Amino acid sequence: MRRDLGDLKEKIYLDLREKILNEEIKPGEWIVERKLTEIYKVSRTPIREVLRMLMEDGLIELNGKKGYTVKKLSLEDFVEIYTAREAIEGAAARLACRRREPELIEKLNKLKENLKLVDIDKDPAQGVALGRQLHDLLIEYSGNKILKKFYEKLRLLTNMTRNITKRSVEIEKRSRDDHVKIIEAILSNDETRVEELMRKHLRETLKSVVDSYYSLIMKRA
Repeated sequence: MRRDLGDLKEKIYLDLREKILNEEIKPGEWIVERKLTEIYKVSRTPIREVLRMLMEDGLIELNGKKGYTVKKLSLEDFVEIYTAREAIEGAAARLACRRREPELIEKLNKLKENLKLVDIDKDPAQGVALGRQLHDLLIEYSGNKILKKFYEKLRLLTNMTRNITKRSVEIEKRSRDDHVKIIEAILSNDETRVEELMRKHLRETLKSVVDSYYSLIMKRA
């Protein structure tokens, strides 16, 4: 939570962020200050502060002198995001396995069962949500505050890439299987395998995201 924002600006910030991440406001769409002042019934000053925050998050970008647009992730963006995630989350997975806190083990056992029960064909978005839980847990229980800080900086951009993966049943089925294997490696106390599995999972996810990205471009052409 951004404590430097007032309650109203915080509410506007969270609402706009959610709309961008859910693609209610789509990539490339203009963010019009005047329209936002009418929607939220505030002056332009707090709106401009919120837009600056969203730009710092990497969710919107300044488009010349015309204003802001929702960021369209490029192929280079995808590669950079997942390369950073591989380094950060591979290390976090190893550390979480090494520490093996009882509370983490309990949560992982429950998550493993939920992953096995989810019907990806009917609800791929649920697979995304459960996978996100695993990634968040391993960061939280890694015990490394610096890794956590970098992970949180990447979180919002990662959520934007998930708008592509959650449309693909096959990507989510493979991710679900990867997540189960990662959990099982932690439960077996094999920290080397945990890191290898996490890195491999993120590399393969990147490849799937890139393939889906190109497919989407071809459909729109």
